[in-house]
Amino acid sequence: MARTVIPFGPQHPVLPEPLHLKLVVEDEIVKEAVPALGYVHRGLERLCEIRDYNQMIQVCERVCGICSMIHAVCYSQGIEEIMEVEVPDRARFLRIIWSELHRIHSHLLWLGLFADAFGFESLFMQFWKVRERIMDINEATAGNRVIVSVNVIGGVRADLSEEQLRWILSELEVVESEVKRLEKVLLEDYTVCARTKASAS
Repeated sequence: MARTVIPFGPQHPVLPEPLHLKLVVEDEIVKEAVPALGYVHRGLERLCEIRDYNQMIQVCERVCGICSMIHAVCYSQGIEEIMEVEVPDRARFLRIIWSELHRIHSHLLWLGLFADAFGFESLFMQFWKVRERIMDINEATAGNRVIVSVNVIGGVRADLSEEQLRWILSELEVVESEVKRLEKVLLEDYTVCARTKASAS
């Protein structure tokens, strides 16, 4: 079979950030994708030299906006371990809640983009509609939809009331119900299966 190498990127309309791939193709089927890294340099190393450890929390949050809470928690935990800072149980509890909300919204975002990538626009919009409930929770509880900035060394800068916790649980029940409905489409719909499963040739 004839093998062709197609350069893809580093600038392309479908790429959110610069990336260069060498796509090895056999009869229009991609057999291999070899990445060339290093096209994105944000100067984070230099920022670490000129910012103090408290300021770096906000920098770490911006490594990836989609999962900003997780980056901030990991950084904060690292500093807390080095400095032997004891984090209150309530703060650890709240960190888990916001981290899980970010994990859910990240997965819903990806599922929507996945649907969009194979041309199922309505499924994309349905996943993002469900994701909006998580974004609304973030905004209502932390003041921002994506980069919530609640972490500080030693804990968090915000709390959740009992009423907010009950509201979050009720919203998550709706999210779970909607995701189960969309799961059936994602796994069984003819269009999805036709566009995501390899042919038996």
